Amino acid sequence: MPVMGRPRILHCITVYNGRAFVPAAIESALRMDQQDAEIDVLILDDASPEPGWSEELSAFCRERGVMYYRTPRNLGIPRNVNLGMLTAVKRGYDYVVISNSDVLYPRDLMGQMLRASRQKNVGSVTAWSNNVSLYSLPNEDPNRFLHDQNVVDWLHASLAGHFGDAVMDIPAGISFCILISTEVVRKVGIMDPCFGRGYCEETDWSLRSLAAGYRIVLAPGTYVFHHGRGSNLDAGLVSSDATTVPANEAIIDLRYPQFRTQVGAFVHSGVLAKAHEDAISHVVRSAGKQFGYSIDVGWIARDRRNEDEVNILLSPDAANDHIQATFRGFRLDLKLGRKNLGQEIRKFFDKEPNIVNLYDTGALASALKAEFSGVATTRTTNYPEKV
Repeated sequence: MPVMGRPRILHCITVYNGRAFVPAAIESALRMDQQDAEIDVLILDDASPEPGWSEELSAFCRERGVMYYRTPRNLGIPRNVNLGMLTAVKRGYDYVVISNSDVLYPRDLMGQMLRASRQKNVGSVTAWSNNVSLYSLPNEDPNRFLHDQNVVDWLHASLAGHFGDAVMDIPAGISFCILISTEVVRKVGIMDPCFGRGYCEETDWSLRSLAAGYRIVLAPGTYVFHHGRGSNLDAGLVSSDATTVPANEAIIDLRYPQFRTQVGAFVHSGVLAKAHEDAISHVVRSAGKQFGYSIDVGWIARDRRNEDEVNILLSPDAANDHIQATFRGFRLDLKLGRKNLGQEIRKFFDKEPNIVNLYDTGALASALKAEFSGVATTRTTNYPEKV
């Protein structure tokens, strides 16, 4: 029974094949906290051709109480998305979420997205991720370092604690995971089917919503893991060496000739770069405080068995002044002076390191050995282990 005042959200996951990743996305959606909203999950299967997959998926959804619909024929992403948008409007939901199927959601995603959506004149909210064009947090290898439900929950909680319900105005939303008020859908309309099998339809919709007076925003206090084109590769929309559909980009160029200039101005404003740096700095610092950190002095970092531990690699005797901390594929350049470096690092993380590995015997190594005498170890070889 719905709780008075709690909004209803129809969370739509669009599917085309994807046997390898769709079940995980559904399970992840089902574990989302419903304290702030009543969330129903709808799987929109766009006539997946993989033998037996639709039957398997239907049974999977039925066992978990998830709504499932398979189109009689392949409609393409825009029309499939429209089924979700129209269903949300027809059945009286307050919001609709349009999402890819190669994702993992944090438990508190909807609460954070809703808080962002309540900012003045917001029409749509896109989540932050690791593979969503401009709105990606730079990461060395997301599928290796971030593809874990517990990591997704932790990363989202870290960003939510730092950014709160702040929003960033962006040129266009991305429907890998986007929250839209059904009131906005009623006024702006649905996705334009002229975009065929998909790509750029959400850009067109975003710009139409902007023309109607709504803001298009990113919620930096959120994080959703995205495999990156997994669902679109399975659908045959793009090849492994392509990132979009040129014909659909041409439609955007014709309809909105200033759009590329606006995107360029947004990028060159530095707002996004500053937000990236701020987010990664907070993530690395929070991880160091919670999980600890190690320091390596030498040319080769030690074997990383604990990815939750932040690692700092220092070149011997200031061969260069580059001081970089890494955590689960995130890289942060630490702006610390070489003088009293040990104290500076301790101050940044507000704690002692777990271990200091000294693959060198120069002045820097000696200073750090004295500073962290209880955890510093001199290594006799520059290689962590014998091969």
